[in-house]
Amino acid sequence: MSRIERIGDATLYLGDCLEILPTLGKVDAVVTDPPYGLNFDYLSYEDTPENLDVLIDGFFPYVLSARRAIITPGVTNIHRYPTPKWIGAWTWETTSTYGFLGINQWQPVLFYGEDLPGFGNVNGIIKSDRFHFAGGGVIPAHGDLAKTHCCPKPPGVMLRFVQRFSLEGETILDPFMGSGTTGVACAKLGRKFIGVEIEERYFDIACKRIEEAYKQPDMFIEPPAKPKQEAML
Repeated sequence: MSRIERIGDATLYLGDCLEILPTLGKVDAVVTDPPYGLNFDYLSYEDTPENLDVLIDGFFPYVLSARRAIITPGVTNIHRYPTPKWIGAWTWETTSTYGFLGINQWQPVLFYGEDLPGFGNVNGIIKSDRFHFAGGGVIPAHGDLAKTHCCPKPPGVMLRFVQRFSLEGETILDPFMGSGTTGVACAKLGRKFIGVEIEERYFDIACKRIEEAYKQPDMFIEPPAKPKQEAML
């Protein structure tokens, strides 16, 4: 049976996002890292280009209904997405990943909607379309998380995206929550979060990570409520 977990200001749905998204209201921003269509070894999902097309067709109406959306599509299948308003990039200095031209040190960031107002700085960081991570800021996950999820995003990456593209108190949606990195960023930055994940093992990891994020002593948000399990309507 599908589940809903509420942890602090996070509401997490276990189920297929194409079925759950129509039941949700509008959000301020979508921040998500969908499957890349590269045959990664996900649980509960076959990562083919054809299945990626189905996902894009299904979830994009909800992306476009948000005030703004930030999507990390990878390089290979970026052409499958609708034309964005702008394309940014996140870049790094490590040499642990490879592409068709050798060492890969960048990924595109698709932006849809209207940016936050103003110039110069936003939320204490430069208002830019490039997100650079020096040193080991984007080293792939290790330990138990790396053993369970095939490609979890580094926490610093989603933290920077949420900080750059949302305001405190806004609601962020991640329809491909995975291990919950976007939700962790929202917990740290005082954003409300809605996450959807189809695989129960990933979902349980996300619940644990988000709950732990709320418990950190440097959080400036209210302590979380205990997780509550409900049946889907």
